[in-house]
Amino acid sequence: MLLIIDCGYKFIHALTELVDQYMDFEVVSLLDTDPETISNYDGIIISSAQITVNAAPIDQYLEKLSFAKECDLPVLGIGVGHHLLGALYEVFPSYQPYSNDFVGISILKDHKIFDKLPYEIEMLVDHAGTISIPPNFELLASSDASINEAMSHTEKPIIGVQFLPEKSGNHGSIIIENFVNLANEYKRNK
Repeated sequence: MLLIIDCGYKFIHALTELVDQYMDFEVVSLLDTDPETISNYDGIIISSAQITVNAAPIDQYLEKLSFAKECDLPVLGIGVGHHLLGALYEVFPSYQPYSNDFVGISILKDHKIFDKLPYEIEMLVDHAGTISIPPNFELLASSDASINEAMSHTEKPIIGVQFLPEKSGNHGSIIIENFVNLANEYKRNK
């Protein structure tokens, strides 16, 4: 079962409908997240939200997500979730002009999150910020809109994507399916 941490995303239904195709899940508000229960899940998705991380106070969010640095579960941060993962590892987002459009993304490195996808994909972006690569992370994908479209931790199963798979059609669906496969792999190896 996946835990979806809702950061206040107005399109959370799009994410839950997509995840529901592949695995059971539970949705918990970010501020109601209980680190004590994290081990009950096989993976965690941190949703996007309608906030700009570089302009909003995020200390309470980072406190609630601090478990992600210690757990060994697969974690996928999407949009704002991607930014919060970066901030958790002490790299803070910077302003970028607002963009809400499909962009071409180049996959730069083979990673399980991109299995079954071509090296060039189109994904919806909806953000007004960008984030650099935190220490111990590697760049997985880039676009003209944002250098860091996707990143992964070099030692832990932590992945962040700037774009919104749940609103990006078939290629986005494949990314969610790939993350569920990572969670299932984790479950088998527990």
